[in-house]
Amino acid sequence: MGKVNVPAKIGQEIQLARIKKNWSQTDLANHFGWGTSGQTLISRLEKGSTKTDEDKLRTILEFLKIRQDATDRLEQKEVSGILSEYREIPEYNVRVSAGHGEYQGIEVIKRKLQVPQLWLPENGDIGLVRVEGDSMFPTINNGDYVAVEFGSGYTADGLYLIRVDDTAFVKRLQRQFGSIRIISDNPQYEEMKISPDDGNEFSLIGRVTLIVRKT
Repeated sequence: MGKVNVPAKIGQEIQLARIKKNWSQTDLANHFGWGTSGQTLISRLEKGSTKTDEDKLRTILEFLKIRQDATDRLEQKEVSGILSEYREIPEYNVRVSAGHGEYQGIEVIKRKLQVPQLWLPENGDIGLVRVEGDSMFPTINNGDYVAVEFGSGYTADGLYLIRVDDTAFVKRLQRQFGSIRIISDNPQYEEMKISPDDGNEFSLIGRVTLIVRKT
């Protein structure tokens, strides 16, 4: 089959159906075995009018149970209302540690995911990173993801992504008499304490706003 023009409304239908399944663009592409090129195709479809192979379009529509004629009756208000309930959040291609791990910065975006607005702060620079290690168990398990509000500063005692020297951690912070307690929820790990006189290079990368449990 040849290439066909895909109206923007069809792209909106694809995006809505994908979000309702709680799938990312990468998840959908991998389901069909299309890899990176498939993720690019789906992204282009969802952004607006484009041309694509008719057989691939038919595959997507049939799997998501979308009828092309139904999109003609789709109200733009409904589309905007549903999409406004979600926020696109980048997942960064870096793994931070609940134990120990070298921090090399958060720069490369691995993929973007749709996350319900209700779960996130109203504003702020938010990103997802994967956590490895068991020092924050049972709060955070090995392989879980956390949403981090970068540049939040210290707002209150709680979970933060921090850097001490060249090591990145997700830890519980608690201020105490001019110093900061760095606490592991797993009692098998000793807590650390940082004060201005220690000589440690300490930086607070951001506040943990959401834990996404790996199943």
